[in-house]
Amino acid sequence: MSMRRALVLGSGGTTGIAWELGVLSALSRAGLSLDADLVVGTSAGAVVAAWLTTSGAVPELDEGRRERTGRIGAADVARLVAAQLHPSRRHAVAWLGGRATRAWTAAAEAEWVERVAPGLSGLAWPSNLVIVATDATSGRPAFFSAGQPADLAAAVAASCALPGVFPAVRIDGRLHFDGGLRSPANLDVAAGADVVIAVAPLSGAIRAQRRPAHQAAHLARAGARVVLIEPSLAGKVALGPDLLAPVGTDRAFAAGLAAGTRQCAAAIAAWSAE
Repeated sequence: MSMRRALVLGSGGTTGIAWELGVLSALSRAGLSLDADLVVGTSAGAVVAAWLTTSGAVPELDEGRRERTGRIGAADVARLVAAQLHPSRRHAVAWLGGRATRAWTAAAEAEWVERVAPGLSGLAWPSNLVIVATDATSGRPAFFSAGQPADLAAAVAASCALPGVFPAVRIDGRLHFDGGLRSPANLDVAAGADVVIAVAPLSGAIRAQRRPAHQAAHLARAGARVVLIEPSLAGKVALGPDLLAPVGTDRAFAAGLAAGTRQCAAAIAAWSAE
């Protein structure tokens, strides 16, 4: 039986996209084939995952988003932190969803989809791709895949739609927003894979079970070979405090290259092991 390989790409904003592209470029240049049986994309990682699975190659940095897509205000941060601290995460996210529903317009959604996922609308859904979003009404996760397909551009835009900053996206009559509300990387979606390479620009979460490192350890205890690539301290500085700022993309890409280079040997060993 062939080994099932999974590639997990986490959330991280505009600079996170650049950092992930740097990591994947380093792995590709070292000879690692990114022909994963499963590619899981969340938020920024959904953008990169869609590019990768539709083109079959790591995109160049200049294909990334270099214009500012939005700005996170203090009130937005306060609401997101409150949702993290609420004893019922599902109800807290549904509360955010209520605000998103009241603010939603078809025009704002269409503009957002075109801005975040140009060229993806109408493309066939890649057979190995799963994009994680959050149902804005119920607060439950939504997993879009070949078995539960949506328009690819809409699914990517939904996964990136940070509440209060970007408009939610309507799919099958229901509004959806950021998949990172569930977990920064959603490594647990790769449960059952023999080997997992996870690229996670954001490593923190208030609840431990949502952190990439915690989920990676759980997969490893279940028998998977897991290589988790996260930013070093210098990498976090390169990503910057404003993850939506396009001015930091070149610096973030270079930091991603360095992170990927450091993990090349471990990633290749895991990916090619029998």
